[in-house]
Amino acid sequence: MICRNHVDVALGVRRCARCSSPFCNDCLVDIAERPYCMTCKTEYLLDVRSGVDSYTLNFASIGKRFVGWFIDSLILRVAGTFLGLAVGIVGSRAGSEILIFGSFALGVVINVSYEALLVAARGQTVGKMAMRLRVVNANGGDVTVGQAWGRGVIKTFLPLITFIPAFFTPDRRTLHDMAAGTRVVNWA
Repeated sequence: MICRNHVDVALGVRRCARCSSPFCNDCLVDIAERPYCMTCKTEYLLDVRSGVDSYTLNFASIGKRFVGWFIDSLILRVAGTFLGLAVGIVGSRAGSEILIFGSFALGVVINVSYEALLVAARGQTVGKMAMRLRVVNANGGDVTVGQAWGRGVIKTFLPLITFIPAFFTPDRRTLHDMAAGTRVVNWA
């Protein structure tokens, strides 16, 4: 990412918590552990001054989250099908069980990496982008790399079970959200 105001700055660039535009540390101010650009800082302070609670997160519905997960699953299923075909062709010639186990392990790595890399970079997978959702930390800011990888691992190994707590928690957190300390919010 490159700072919107300083095109020569790429290190330490973060997204504004309100408009999601990329800015360097010189262009952002942290308020309540959330980074704001100059324009959004003014809007946030006007909201606070007028008594508007803009700090409340707009949590995504379980239905939207499930559809986003389903879209991601279809993408990964297509990739897995091509991987399976390639392994089947090579495996039938080689006759090796190790090759089949290796393809299973590669499939797990692809699933975890898909979730973790996209969430760490943008806060969204392709399914979340389609549903206009974003993964944020407890304060509404960007997730850390560790949070993204933790979510990816748990979501891969407990695909549907992880959604059960979302039906019983007010902020609709899943097991992978609880473990990683993240939330999924509607994103404009």
